[in-house]
Amino acid sequence: MKQTVKIQELPHIGSTRIAWLDWLRAIACLMVIMVHACECVYSNDYSFSFTDSTSLWSVALISGFMRPAVPLFLMASSFLLLPLKGDVTTFFRRRLTRVAIPFVVWLVLYATLPAAWGEWDWSESIRNLSTVWINFNPRGSHLWFLYMLIGIYLIAPIISPWLKNVSKRQEQFYIALWFLTTFSWHIHEYVGEVAGECWWNPYPTFYYISGTFGLVLLAHYIRKYIDWGVKKTLAVALPCIVTGYIFCVGWFYYQSGIAEEVRILELSWQPSSFAPAIMSFGAFLLIRLIKISSGAVYDIVRRISEMSYGMYLMHMMLLPAVFSFYSGTMPVYCVILSTALSTYIICFVLTMLISRLPFGKYIVG
Repeated sequence: MKQTVKIQELPHIGSTRIAWLDWLRAIACLMVIMVHACECVYSNDYSFSFTDSTSLWSVALISGFMRPAVPLFLMASSFLLLPLKGDVTTFFRRRLTRVAIPFVVWLVLYATLPAAWGEWDWSESIRNLSTVWINFNPRGSHLWFLYMLIGIYLIAPIISPWLKNVSKRQEQFYIALWFLTTFSWHIHEYVGEVAGECWWNPYPTFYYISGTFGLVLLAHYIRKYIDWGVKKTLAVALPCIVTGYIFCVGWFYYQSGIAEEVRILELSWQPSSFAPAIMSFGAFLLIRLIKISSGAVYDIVRRISEMSYGMYLMHMMLLPAVFSFYSGTMPVYCVILSTALSTYIICFVLTMLISRLPFGKYIVG
């Protein structure tokens, strides 16, 4: 039996809504927060340590399973994006209001607001403001995702005409090339620079079809060509998830005993590395099977989906404090789960309240 895309009419906004995309955004948002709750156990982005084996295994098993988080968020954002519909000016105007302005607001907040509760003094906030136009402050390191997303938006008008005309076989060819580049994270560690890469040329042969671009292309391909039934979806998706998960956990555990940098420890966890890529493909297909598009539960999921961007923006302002509240009161794995769920709920409530303010859309999207 073929899978059909469930589209729900939303009279109050005069448009259509794909219900499973709401589930996808809600799930991906929770997964991102779960990843960052795990990081509180062992890492500050630059160094890492584990107090005991329980902490190590808790992080490896939980965070390893959450690796599709960022790819799913991106694929959800781009699923209906390409090819572009309408003129480019309107496209960018909408992204300016919905994405760029809240992004800038939170760049400033992460650079300054922690001084209000004594995390640093106000003089440091002033220093942070002097560099915020260059890059994110370490306190808001999760905002890297927005820089990447804006980059996708900038290139969207260029690749959109190609996607309107490309054949299925041609798109498969580029997805296959992209998938080969997902191994480059590990190749670089063993053989160094490849394919013309050197200090005066950081853009090797496959640079322009590597990274998160492939996830956007994959989302477009799934929307256009993959319409499988439940059995085939499960037959493909589950092996992808299991294989990727085993590699993610295995690499992390192995490297925890020999790696000296977080970068090496988390090499297999990068969003555009091959294990998270195949996990994301499988997870995306599974979530498409969700048929629930009405009722009280879906109403909550839909609201979370609508608030997910604001929740993502603000969650790292709250999560460290929530983690500190639970830390030491229960086993590590319970601390991780409690921190993530509590932060998720608090951020949802706060985002919903802010969205009702006259200028709320400029803060939480």
